Amino acid sequence: MGDMKMIRRQLYLPLTLSRELKNCSLRLKISESEILRRALSQYLEQEKRRKTSPEQNPVLKAMGIFEGGPDCFEAGEKHDEIIYGPMKRGTGR
Repeated sequence: MGDMKMIRRQLYLPLTLSRELKNCSLRLKISESEILRRALSQYLEQEKRRKTSPEQNPVLKAMGIFEGGPDCFEAGEKHDEIIYGPMKRGTGR
């Protein structure tokens, strides 16, 4: 968060969550505020991805990219031919 201008916020946490935050802060040797900033940033990024339409989501766009015809079910037996092309007789390839 380096050079960014910071805005002070106040929030209320349940006691157990506050204790966990304190322990995490001590263990990681970073401030409680930094932990909260990181967690909030991660949460907001996940929400942004979740709300992205399927047409705009790169992962969903890639689904089905490897979908093949009926030959794809024979890929286990024909993998060399699929990768390298048809074998030539007498050449070992």
